[in-house]
Amino acid sequence: MKINLNNSGKPLMPALAVIGIYLVLASVWMPGLAPRLYDDARYVELGMLAVAMVQLCHPAVANSLIAGWNSLTSSSRILILLFVSGGTASAVLSRAMNLGLLEVALMSQLILLTGLVAGVVRQDRAQAEAVLGISIFAGAALCGLKFWVMYIQYAFEGKAFYWISPFLDFANVRFFSQYQAYTLFLVVLPMFMVQAGKGWRLLFFLVAANFWALHWMVGTRAAWLGFFVALVAVLAFLPRGRLAWLRWHAAAMLAGGLVYYSFSTFVDTQADMAPVPGVTSIVQRDERSINERIALARIALDAVRSHPLLGVGPGQFGLQPYPVNAAHPHNVPLQLLSEYGLIAGTAGIWLGILLCVFAVKTLRMPASGAADPVGATIVAALLTGLTDSLFSGNLIMPQSQVLCCVLAGWIAGRSLPARHAWYTAGHVYRAQRLAIVSAGLFAVAITTILALDYLPLARELPVWLPRWNPHFWQYGRFSNW
Repeated sequence: MKINLNNSGKPLMPALAVIGIYLVLASVWMPGLAPRLYDDARYVELGMLAVAMVQLCHPAVANSLIAGWNSLTSSSRILILLFVSGGTASAVLSRAMNLGLLEVALMSQLILLTGLVAGVVRQDRAQAEAVLGISIFAGAALCGLKFWVMYIQYAFEGKAFYWISPFLDFANVRFFSQYQAYTLFLVVLPMFMVQAGKGWRLLFFLVAANFWALHWMVGTRAAWLGFFVALVAVLAFLPRGRLAWLRWHAAAMLAGGLVYYSFSTFVDTQADMAPVPGVTSIVQRDERSINERIALARIALDAVRSHPLLGVGPGQFGLQPYPVNAAHPHNVPLQLLSEYGLIAGTAGIWLGILLCVFAVKTLRMPASGAADPVGATIVAALLTGLTDSLFSGNLIMPQSQVLCCVLAGWIAGRSLPARHAWYTAGHVYRAQRLAIVSAGLFAVAITTILALDYLPLARELPVWLPRWNPHFWQYGRFSNW
């Protein structure tokens, strides 16, 4: 597919390029800004968002967001304002204002990122979908390539390959399945999007199968559940082309299972290699993780009862005194209610519900009346990730946050009309543009200043210090910075 940047949508293309580069590199690249991998992943996310938000200063980019904002229902706009304003009030009045403002500023940038992606897709759907689809596919390919290179290197050096480290350490900092939850369906996109010969299609399929094999090796129960929920939803609501759509996804999943079986059988025969975790680790896992999540749910509900109006503060669930080694409740709705309070938290939850309902509705209204495997795949990816978030809380993870917003904006952009008459005529709502640009730049200023304030602390913390499960930062249970 040829990508042409010399068209009327050119002002939006730099923003799309920045997002595409992030999607390619996020799963494998750690620039070494921070000593801990999770913090490093957060700095990459903040850097991408900062570059994207600065581009709001371009009138065409800001106008695109205004068009998307005005296309929302009044109830959706009210919910977004309630979520951001309520979160801000909660952060200012919380015990750790820095952590709270970081969280709210990040959420504001992610909301704007959603609108930015929607505007880019709306402006030039073919080019935007090509960039986004190929970028996500390339990121998955690099992730698989890095795994095999690392594994072969260990084999040649005669070292035992352990799955927690090095593999899960580089693969999203021990949160690999939460990244995969949003990308398992998406790796098949080139099969639907690119008109290519048999050789290229075989390459696309092998990459998808390899990515699925990694999920068979280290996938979680939550990600598997999300996959089946999405599968049922798409097959139930997609009006045409179900079997053609299912064929490629099922083939990639089964081929990945075959790779996993062959690989695990080979590894198990090697005395110096740790066995592949695989599906047996899910089946044989004890009830400790379930009991821990039940305990976290009770802690979250206690926090709601103790702080019903404003919550304990955005990003501050882990600052409460409790014995469980977790800085978040591993459930996004409970996290929102306990940290943002009943008003802002309910607004955030309701936005997620509306997004899911809208996404499913789009399955039944393809613009041309023809089969739309790309649209069905994007919806399936979003439903998989959000289902996983109910058990893993994946929306605190940098890559998961960006992928969720990219998918939400992608779905919204596909449903918007190509252009509005006032947009082509150059009509501008000046107050709205000022508000959007100011909000984006102010949020970037907050996250940049506080991220630079945190960095010296992260570098000075001793290596032996216990690494609590992170929230915003690796040491998300500290408030004294």
